[in-house]
Amino acid sequence: MEQNQHNREQSAQEPFAFVPLPEKVNKNKPTRHDRYQQNCTTGRIHGTIKALTPIHVGSGTIDLGENVGQHSVELIKSVMRRKKEIIIPASSLKGVIRSVVEAISESCVCKISSEDKKLQERISEMGFRECRRTKQNDNLCVACRIFGAMGFQGNIAIQDAPRIEGKIVTKFVPELHSPQCYDVDEENRPMRKFYKHGKVATGETPIEACEVGSTFRFNVQIDNLSYAEWGLFFTALGLHPDYKFNLKIGGAKPRCLGSVEFKIDKVQLDDKQQDRYFQWGAQIDTEKTDHELKTWMNNCFEKAKDTLIQEKQLQILIDNMETPTTYDCPEDDY
Repeated sequence: MEQNQHNREQSAQEPFAFVPLPEKVNKNKPTRHDRYQQNCTTGRIHGTIKALTPIHVGSGTIDLGENVGQHSVELIKSVMRRKKEIIIPASSLKGVIRSVVEAISESCVCKISSEDKKLQERISEMGFRECRRTKQNDNLCVACRIFGAMGFQGNIAIQDAPRIEGKIVTKFVPELHSPQCYDVDEENRPMRKFYKHGKVATGETPIEACEVGSTFRFNVQIDNLSYAEWGLFFTALGLHPDYKFNLKIGGAKPRCLGSVEFKIDKVQLDDKQQDRYFQWGAQIDTEKTDHELKTWMNNCFEKAKDTLIQEKQLQILIDNMETPTTYDCPEDDY
């Protein structure tokens, strides 16, 4: 009994929580890319990403502080840049959003470490093995249909997110360790790992970061997705009116960096595709903003809730993530 109490107290200090897998994976044929589909919608999403805690999307290098304008330190872990412009890479955004889509839908478990043979075997036994499109099997889970899988290019293209405004500062955080993405529950079923929001822990390791309040441009091209799939994507951004939450991105997430808020400013829909080919100079986009955008997104949310969203998993995800002001990230090892 005392040991169980100790484990609960120890777990409460950990800056992460786990979301269980759904009962099954639901697979269907993906939408083709070579033509517009009658029951699907193509368009573009335009919005912003706001930093709720400092963001560190690392470049993977340790730089001289003076080289990146951080003269208070000799060496520093630098952030990602493209032609000297600070960005959140599309690959980082795609990975973060996809991980949520996988967790809140009947999707496969993808990208397990090749060294974890027992977990791979358990995932295969349960039927959650990563999707692969072949001539013999053309069915994919919804996450793989949207974002892509082996043998299939996804129907969504997320662009790099350049910084619009915000200062670059030096943050000192505790030492970081290699993460483990999965754990198992009492029934030996794997669970997906998500980091909590909270107050940033302080330490001795200098890292370059975008300060709180920094904003980034968020643009996405979507091709041939159903309204339900649009709704699932928006829900994974934390925008569902009944299931609001914030995502985490970049490095030092265990130290409570990387909390972000997504905002959609407008959506452009290609809902007059025939006019593109039959009328010179035709207006082919329908632009949705403000109230019209909110109404349209709510329609997508309802369709996703009825067919794709696993409410149990979504609620567990939300319940286990605190707001950035109510949880103190641990400064020591956990």
